[in-house]
Amino acid sequence: MHVLKRSEFGDPILRAKAKKVPLKSIGTPAFNRLVADMVYTMRRANGVGLAAPQIGKSMRLAVLETRPTKMRPNLERSDVVVIVNPRIVHRSRVLQKEWEGCLSFAEVRGCVPRAKTVVVEYYDECGEKVTAAAQGLWASIFQHEIDHLDGIGFMDRVDTKSLMTLKEFKKRVVSKRT
Repeated sequence: MHVLKRSEFGDPILRAKAKKVPLKSIGTPAFNRLVADMVYTMRRANGVGLAAPQIGKSMRLAVLETRPTKMRPNLERSDVVVIVNPRIVHRSRVLQKEWEGCLSFAEVRGCVPRAKTVVVEYYDECGEKVTAAAQGLWASIFQHEIDHLDGIGFMDRVDTKSLMTLKEFKKRVVSKRT
């Protein structure tokens, strides 16, 4: 597996709507290799999600996973979720604010108001259509990654009064979690 080069904030690919993945490409050796490299890259960067535009690919593809990290040491471990051509079919009107960062804008954190629950339709890594309900952190992760596929960054949704550098975030937020 390889660590893929990540696109950084300001790269035009992060502002473009990603192209749909042809369903016939799901499960091919090239597709499987890309997914494996995306998961490896996400883990090496201590992320909980990575969308294809973040590695320079205009594809409606993202990988998601929760596990304990330096920023969230008490986070429960989950299996990797691969989402292809996802769309949110329902968002709750109830919002929650979660601290977010982004692997494409690594040195900044902020609170982002997002729907507390969502229902998402997507194809998985086997090409099976899935409808999944997510709440809490998982709902935020789905929304964050699908936003990337639509050319929207977390900076477009952040409560700007909460913005801080990663150094300040570690000092003011992470230190209180442990």
